[in-house]
Amino acid sequence: MSVILALALASSALQGPALDDQPITVLQSVGTHNSYKFAISAPILAAMQAQAGDEVLALDYAHGSLISQLMAGARQLEIDILNDPEGGRFSDPQGPHLVEAMTGLAASTMPGPGNARAMAQPGLKVLHIPDLDYRSSCPTLRACLEEVKAWSDRHSDHAPILIMLNFKTSGADIPGATEVLPFDEAAFSEFDATLRAVLGRRLITPDDVRQDGLSLRESVLAGGWPSVAAARGKFLVLMDENNATMEAYRANHPSLAGRAAFVNAAPEEDEAAILVMNDPEAQLEDIRARVGEGFIVRTRADAGTWEAREGDYTRWHAALASGAHYISTDYMVPDARFGTDYHVAIADNERVYDAARCNPVTGEAICR
Repeated sequence: MSVILALALASSALQGPALDDQPITVLQSVGTHNSYKFAISAPILAAMQAQAGDEVLALDYAHGSLISQLMAGARQLEIDILNDPEGGRFSDPQGPHLVEAMTGLAASTMPGPGNARAMAQPGLKVLHIPDLDYRSSCPTLRACLEEVKAWSDRHSDHAPILIMLNFKTSGADIPGATEVLPFDEAAFSEFDATLRAVLGRRLITPDDVRQDGLSLRESVLAGGWPSVAAARGKFLVLMDENNATMEAYRANHPSLAGRAAFVNAAPEEDEAAILVMNDPEAQLEDIRARVGEGFIVRTRADAGTWEAREGDYTRWHAALASGAHYISTDYMVPDARFGTDYHVAIADNERVYDAARCNPVTGEAICR
């Protein structure tokens, strides 16, 4: 495995060109999946398991605060958002009421979504599954971004952080489920405005990457990503959608001109820049090829809690070898319930505070 880089000191440890002069694609970092997610309420999880079997155990994971993850070395975060233009849509989840009807356990004994004032206000809300898996460390997109920005202000030389956004447009399949609204242009405008208002000049946008006379994709293939020095303390934001929501966001914005976020477009499309390729075993050679072309790639080290339960690092090792720039996990720290000590760290010596290393596909020659 390549030498680990503590980025604030890395350039002094290099031979040859300084790391700061290289594009950000020479780096590889770890991050978290559904980074905002607190543990699902135990009575709700038990009721779901009784109805649907052990498949629901894929939801049985949780994270601490966003700041605790950043302090532990996470340089990629994932946030799910839902459209709530009038406010209060997700303030009273149905899950506790259904469990009360099924078991007699009072709904009032189960935790609610928290921060009632924020949930009542109009805005983009943050949660995993409405009515069921709704507990979040930050209730709104703005609150999540402000938390991350506050940490960044205190650690302004950090490696570039990728923030991925899933735009939720469907709810739980339960009686009385909360209606989930689609995202319209008003919601997209709020989204872009929130990114710019909170992150400001720390935000790397498609306009910053696109070169004169070239599409965004062509600019990426021509080496248009900023240098490590230029990207220190900054953020890239990715809409991770492959559906009508993404199409609506990029409509009338060729190569995402004027938009604040990148999208997970197919690699042959003009808007392609950051790709989500979540199976590093099956997609190993494809990921390596896309990384070699100049795209930024995010993949996953684990999914559905199964690697952690079994102590299986096969997928993690494939993710490292693939050269994907951001590798997501649910386990930057072990879950003591499983007894496997499974956790993901970027360093050889398992020191999670080493936040990035030389990418084995694009950076090894530079960083050796």
